[in-house]
Amino acid sequence: MYGKNKSNRDKLESPVNEKSIRILTINKNRFVVGLEWETIKAHRKVMQEVRKIGKARNLDVVAIRKAEAIQAGFAPKSKQKLRGAYSLIISLASLLEGSCIAVIPLGLNDEGEEEYTLVGRTEKGAIHSISDTIYPESKIKQVVLDLKQDLRGSKQNTEIPVYGDRDKFSWITESLDLNEILKASNIRKEFRLKPLQWGMTKNQLIGFAATLMMSSVVVFFILDHLDEQERIKRVAIQNMLMKQEEINRNARYQAALDKLKHPWISTSSIPVFLAGCEEGLKKLDLSKKGWTPATIKCSQGGLDVNYNRPDNSAVTAEEFVKAVQETFGTVPAFSITQTNVSAFFVENTLPPNGDDPFQGMGEQLLKIVSLFQSVNIPAALTEVTIKDVKKNDEGEDLPLQDWQEYTFDVETNVPPQLVFKEGEFIGMRLNSIIYEVAQDQGSIVYKISGSVYGKRVVKP
Repeated sequence: MYGKNKSNRDKLESPVNEKSIRILTINKNRFVVGLEWETIKAHRKVMQEVRKIGKARNLDVVAIRKAEAIQAGFAPKSKQKLRGAYSLIISLASLLEGSCIAVIPLGLNDEGEEEYTLVGRTEKGAIHSISDTIYPESKIKQVVLDLKQDLRGSKQNTEIPVYGDRDKFSWITESLDLNEILKASNIRKEFRLKPLQWGMTKNQLIGFAATLMMSSVVVFFILDHLDEQERIKRVAIQNMLMKQEEINRNARYQAALDKLKHPWISTSSIPVFLAGCEEGLKKLDLSKKGWTPATIKCSQGGLDVNYNRPDNSAVTAEEFVKAVQETFGTVPAFSITQTNVSAFFVENTLPPNGDDPFQGMGEQLLKIVSLFQSVNIPAALTEVTIKDVKKNDEGEDLPLQDWQEYTFDVETNVPPQLVFKEGEFIGMRLNSIIYEVAQDQGSIVYKISGSVYGKRVVKP
């Protein structure tokens, strides 16, 4: 039925002609009419067999229908660009059901007569061999009648619906709306025509070459642009890293510089220090509830005071503690092994003198030695060793200490106010004064500790 014999349609003697090909555009999709149909006997390697037929007949594309049998519809090379289009016959045969016929108008021919093609679908979905052929309006009715007989076969009472334009032909039994049945949601990829040969036509090759050349130029400019952007990015990153490294280097240098901060900046001058100590001493009583002072240490931070309980005295520690709390607002400390001794600390706030102007170290030493000699106090000065770190772990040069320090410790019966009685004493600081009160409170020994600073001469 769907194969037809050789006399009806001899494919080798009557190959499909490009002029018999029509293209209908429905819902923006292109549908091809006029394919040459043939049943494929091979059930394995179908495409290999199809390509073999296409090569022998110089055909270009094929549409394949797999139903009751495997059928292939061929078309020759055409200027109408058939590749990518759909087969109208396969589309309708797949979307219609049961044994039926569909009549599709194709428009007027050169003689002004309306042309049609038709789809003959068997019960099991095969395409009848006279489908996809172009017929004039004068012959279409008879072709449909013959096709009905052929589709009925031995069952002549079977009703075969005919789809088409019922307003055009009275023998059409069912309306066919191509826009509805061929809407986008119904179209499947198996309706599409496939190329029989790999490769492209001459025009396609020219177009491909032109596209490739343009693409190459575009790619070149894109890559060049990307390379430039990458270079700019690298330069920006490099500059950022260099700037960050400079910031880190400066930070390391500054951190090293901070460690070399002049120590005398945060301490008070000698006149201010002596005045602060004198003010603190005035608050101390020679007898606090019977307890008497033993040693008093005045430093930049405050007064460390030690009181003793006299031997054979009836005064208690409790009374002494209350008295200290009332005067200084602090609780004295006691030793559990020496219960007659108590100590407490009184904080004082002395304003720092800031960064004194640099003096020559030799000049400073001469001043301090002469000062002690003027009141007949023997003094020995000790040089503070400097440990230079010239480079850090990164091999960077570090700043060197720019001052020299000498310390002194003297013991005298001369009050400090009489020792340091005149002058500003630039570059000199007193670190502490210890007042040791004799048991009879008739005399005081002064232990003075201090530092002398001067400009360092760095040896090459």
